[in-house]
Amino acid sequence: MLIALVAVAAALAVALVAVLLLVRGRSSASERLGRVVHRFAGEGEAPRPGEARLDRNSLDDWITYLESVATTAAMTANLAERDRARWQLAMNELAVGVVLVDEDGAVCASNALADEMMSARDAMALVGAGVTQLLESAREGQARSRTVKLTGPPPQVIEISGHPVASDSHALGAVAVMADCTEGVRTDDVRRDFVANLSHELRTPVGAIALLSETLAGEDDAAVRSRLVDRIGAEADRVRHIIDDLLELSRVELEGSMRQEPVPVVPLLGEVAHQYSEHARTNDVSLLSPDVDEQLVLHADRGQLLRAVGNLVDNAIKYSDPGSEVRLSAAPSSREEQVWVDVVVADDGIGIPADETERVFERFYRVDKARARATGGTGLGLSIVRHVVMNHGGEVMLHTREGVGTTFTLRLPACQAST
Repeated sequence: MLIALVAVAAALAVALVAVLLLVRGRSSASERLGRVVHRFAGEGEAPRPGEARLDRNSLDDWITYLESVATTAAMTANLAERDRARWQLAMNELAVGVVLVDEDGAVCASNALADEMMSARDAMALVGAGVTQLLESAREGQARSRTVKLTGPPPQVIEISGHPVASDSHALGAVAVMADCTEGVRTDDVRRDFVANLSHELRTPVGAIALLSETLAGEDDAAVRSRLVDRIGAEADRVRHIIDDLLELSRVELEGSMRQEPVPVVPLLGEVAHQYSEHARTNDVSLLSPDVDEQLVLHADRGQLLRAVGNLVDNAIKYSDPGSEVRLSAAPSSREEQVWVDVVVADDGIGIPADETERVFERFYRVDKARARATGGTGLGLSIVRHVVMNHGGEVMLHTREGVGTTFTLRLPACQAST
């Protein structure tokens, strides 16, 4: 009997030790899991046993806590992804290309424009090569820039710059910026050409006036003096016309200078025809104005339109041979659910060479320089026409054949009443 009791007691002791070891093992695993979860959640090292702030003595408690941490981590990741997408959208709206690399040269971020420039295989590949070289220099702490000129078509000028990115003297990487400077370079070229042309256009008549005045001072013959005075007057008129056209061009280029109102087309064309009728007779050119729908009404600045249409009629008369015709007309036109009015000036003149049609709207540009000089043209008329039409949100269309004639069409917005 005693032996049996001793055996039972021994078995109970063994079982108790086993249970204690199992509980201790689960408790140790739970504590280790707790410390890992704390570190994962960013809470630092978990307290040692006996110092726990929460009752986490069971695996169920840790599983529940881990689920909450995972949920928080997922929310944080979603917010980070949303911020990244928002940042990428903002980057893609930039008018410049941007590429960011880390300290090893791996691309961390770039916008759509940079991707387009860097992936090109034609002449634009020069831009990608330039970016790579500048990023290497920037990673070495050197900020550099270069200009890449592409012959096109169309020709482009790309400015590239590379800059180091650092924090507390620690290099983090580099950034490259690509900017299309084509329009700015073109504007500078136009400005330089304008100043040079203006200087030439004014120097010629002013020099002629000075020379004629000097000759006049030493001339006693009345008839000769009269001719010299007429020549001086003609050169003075030329200077005045240049100044008037420059002032007009400045006005039409000035934003907010328009006074738009309903402008009936028939009276507008009639006034232009009357204004240039004597000019047409002097040059033996017939100025025709076919019947136009009296209900056509433009929404426009009347003064600017008078000048623009008048410039076209003036040019058509100047560049037409005696006995030819200049036709002035208008007709409704629809495009993109909007009603327009096409004002047309057509002639049977000398026409414009195909390779010069893109330049006729430039300031001081003349197709026939000798004829323009003889007729007193300033070379600013078509530039004024273009700006007037642009002010009204319209477009200028040119159809020409050298030796046959030229047709200019001004597409301008119509008033709703004329639809």
